[in-house]
Amino acid sequence: MDGLLDVIVPVRNAASHLETFLKSVQVNSPVGCRYLIIDDGSTDQTPHVLRSAAAELTQLSVHHLPTSVGVAAARNVGLSLVNAQYLAFVDVDDWMAPGQLEALLNGLRRTQADFVRTDFIRVDRYRRIPEQAPASLRDRCISTSDAIGDAGDRSLVDYPFLWAGMFDTTRVPFAELPFDEDLRTASDRPWFWRLHLHDLQLAVVPSPGYFYRRSSGGSSLTEQAHERLLDIIPALQRIVNLVADSPRAEHRRRAAFTAARMVSRHISRRDRLSPQLQRRLIERGAALLSSINPQDLREAVAHARPEEAEIAMMLHAAGRRWAA
Repeated sequence: MDGLLDVIVPVRNAASHLETFLKSVQVNSPVGCRYLIIDDGSTDQTPHVLRSAAAELTQLSVHHLPTSVGVAAARNVGLSLVNAQYLAFVDVDDWMAPGQLEALLNGLRRTQADFVRTDFIRVDRYRRIPEQAPASLRDRCISTSDAIGDAGDRSLVDYPFLWAGMFDTTRVPFAELPFDEDLRTASDRPWFWRLHLHDLQLAVVPSPGYFYRRSSGGSSLTEQAHERLLDIIPALQRIVNLVADSPRAEHRRRAAFTAARMVSRHISRRDRLSPQLQRRLIERGAALLSSINPQDLREAVAHARPEEAEIAMMLHAAGRRWAA
């Protein structure tokens, strides 16, 4: 491997965010760091701004895709270009405090973990809201399999923030890192579950700060068209399928808990969808929950909020009736 650290950054129509992003790059470029910028068919000034920036910032490696392929596929293009020991992800509408990447590199070396996770700061306009990675043990290795946890509370496997961490490409199963390109959103959720099920070693380490912004503009990678929101259902189905035959009942309950809570949450917010999409959400959610072992689901939703448990069990029953 030629480099120390490759940072994958998918970009689409992000011209309004590039000034802040490029300033963040300048204060977060350890020696041997390369930013793999994957321009996902931008139609605004993004390609022009990136070409100008790359002429001055040698750590930028810009790759333009002729048409948009989606964020998962764009990240996969980045993965195909990785040639460094360490790997990180950044979203272009976010930014990092000075020394963020260096801190994660030091955390990997200090703990000898296969990958590290860290806290972040949620940006809500002018508010800065600290968000903690859900782990009580800090700066020490823990088993990714154990970190999946059981139903209830928060879990590192359901902390699906790619940019809140760094990965040693010589120690993680790199062949399994590509994202599911058919998922237009939520592809990071089964991605983390696959990684955790490999029983690696991870550590939660401190860092200066990653600032996560959910932009109100169309360039935000986390803001999806309403129809794309339904991709959460197949994403959750893949998680459930991953552990369906697991001998570890706590893993099955954790997957069931995650699926039940997220489906119930989307159902409770279904008014933002068209009547047609509402029907599809209910039908697909019911099919998903009915595929879960009934005992696993009952034990899982015992740890959920009463209203979430009620919705989940109603959908489970409906799905079984419809499938009969």
